[in-house]
Amino acid sequence: MNKLTFREKYSYGIGALGKDLAYAIVSTYLMVYFTDAVGLNPAFVGTLFLVARLWDAVNDPAMGMIVDNTRSKFGKFRPWIFIGTVLNAVVIVFLFRKPDLEGLPLYAYFSIMYILWGMTYTIMDIPYWSMIPTLATTKEDREKISVVPRIFASLGGLTVTTFGIALVNKLGNGNQIKGFEYFALGIVIIFIISTIVTCINVKE
Repeated sequence: MNKLTFREKYSYGIGALGKDLAYAIVSTYLMVYFTDAVGLNPAFVGTLFLVARLWDAVNDPAMGMIVDNTRSKFGKFRPWIFIGTVLNAVVIVFLFRKPDLEGLPLYAYFSIMYILWGMTYTIMDIPYWSMIPTLATTKEDREKISVVPRIFASLGGLTVTTFGIALVNKLGNGNQIKGFEYFALGIVIIFIISTIVTCINVKE
């Protein structure tokens, strides 16, 4: 196998930028959004997060098996990376968009959206990192390749944690719910574009 070109290596890395921007807005701010902006009960939110993590223990290995058994003209990884990104982007938009609901229906809505977020993120995340062994034949080359997406991933996470609240306040003009909604929308646009760059330029 030929070594990855500069374009291929960094196109793969760019996918991690959007992926971790999308992950960071949820991992960093969803608790604050749920409790402070929407007004959900903190104990309920904590329980929801725990249940979701338990479900991940089943969901993640299942997705790994699905990817491993995928055969398509686009490869086994890229179709799921793209499908998972689109689905996850849609869920993030709804996750940070407060519906006109109150009480139990509101709790049910956000519970479903959060569980779906975890499932759709897995659809994209598992094949993304599993793709590395197909990009290089030696352990040394694989380690060199893996450094690039990790740098982009760190950049994505750092950007959200550093500038997130300031952007939310700016975009919402004092309305935190609207601020999070617009912030999430901007992130998913970058998320989708970065995944398209990866899927087009990186061949398995």
